[in-house]
Amino acid sequence: MIRKVLFFWGILLVITIASLHNPFFWDTVQLASKHGHFFYETGFQSVILPTEIDSGHPPLFGIYVAAVWLAFGKTLAASHLSMLPFLFGIAFFLIKIGRIWLGEKRADWLPLLCFVDPVLLGQSILVSPDVVLVCFFLMALWAIWEQKPRWLTVAVIGLGLISTRGMMVSLALCLFTVFAEGKKPSLGSALKKILHFLPGGLLAAAYIAYHYQQTGWIGYHAESAWAPSFQRVDFQGFARNIAVLGWRLLDFGRVFVWAAIALSAWFFFVKQRGKTTGWVANSPPLWQLPLLLVLLFLATVPLQLMHKGLLAHRYLLPIFLLLNLWALVLLFRINLSSRVSVLPMLVGLGLASGNLWVYPRKVSMGWDSTFAHVPWYGLQRKALAFLTKNEIPLSQVGSTFPVLGPRELYELNGVQEGFTELDLSQNCYVLYSNIMNDFTDAAIDDLFQNWLPIFEQKSGGVELVLFKNPKTGRCEN
Repeated sequence: MIRKVLFFWGILLVITIASLHNPFFWDTVQLASKHGHFFYETGFQSVILPTEIDSGHPPLFGIYVAAVWLAFGKTLAASHLSMLPFLFGIAFFLIKIGRIWLGEKRADWLPLLCFVDPVLLGQSILVSPDVVLVCFFLMALWAIWEQKPRWLTVAVIGLGLISTRGMMVSLALCLFTVFAEGKKPSLGSALKKILHFLPGGLLAAAYIAYHYQQTGWIGYHAESAWAPSFQRVDFQGFARNIAVLGWRLLDFGRVFVWAAIALSAWFFFVKQRGKTTGWVANSPPLWQLPLLLVLLFLATVPLQLMHKGLLAHRYLLPIFLLLNLWALVLLFRINLSSRVSVLPMLVGLGLASGNLWVYPRKVSMGWDSTFAHVPWYGLQRKALAFLTKNEIPLSQVGSTFPVLGPRELYELNGVQEGFTELDLSQNCYVLYSNIMNDFTDAAIDDLFQNWLPIFEQKSGGVELVLFKNPKTGRCEN
């Protein structure tokens, strides 16, 4: 096992080193950089964030990032390297869980499949709290299946303090431990199992109560930048969200995982009639995986369906990783070949292909949840160099999320100048890229039909265009 762990750690180290100078991207600008800056600059004087950047989550991740900066310097390299302990933990616990369900010889299939998964791979090169959440989630699963109560307590504390979604995941895990034996639990047995979740639950509840006492709100407030995402939807919006959820569950190559689950389940239950050929000795019963999936779904997804903009790919990471495990368990247990693992290999290639899936300009996609976004960093550097060379101030360039605000927040370079909010009637220049989902169809048509492109670059599936406004004389440079 040590060799397998070191192998995956080596790969993760190489990926991290290759990403050391990548600026903060997407939501990590808020959850890592802005939060980290607050704690770093105020000397950790308060755990309550300023209203404009407070998203209601416990601020443990921002505190961690700021502590790393304090110890090793406020640099992009230190920020990315701070993710290594959690990435190493993910690989370690995936192998451990693989041994439980797939056996010693096949244990490495699980980290292989999960680390080519576009959502986990895309998040793995970011300074992301979801990497931490996944690490504690997998630690909790391993602790449950290996009956390691102290590890479970630590994992639940981590989940409860990293985000409100971590709290929801903990709730699902708590219910799972109660019903995992497949029989009606006694009150004493249920309480004994719940006991391991109490420290994490009490800490999370204490923070929420303190936050409410200090701010008067939980989760979000009406004036926050993300308030539109929390708008309740009507029946039509709910139906649309269900369709979007279905898309998320199939997107980025995951259709191959579902196909594998459907095919192998049919073969196992119909052809093999549930025979235990290929079973791993002392592994948990197979029904535990769909049970846990259902519980995770019920604990996390309904809230997302009821609101306008809460269906990001990364929010579904625990569900995605369990689907990968379920697919592998079924594929190996149908035992079509004891020597050649053709089907798992095909599923892995299909899922990995999701990192190449790029939609047309007017179709939004979760760029932070796919390795396809990597070319953006190089294109952005070239655009900034072009602007500097041509003495175009960033304040004259309009754009949208995720590039707005001081460059210091993205590059930790001390530069307070940054791109401004998109306003086609006023902007002298506009920086457009297909990684920006906030450009409306009308704005895209206007830019490409009426504006003058003065800098164009494309790499992989990412394009970047700097437009000049032909109608605003004061923009002459």
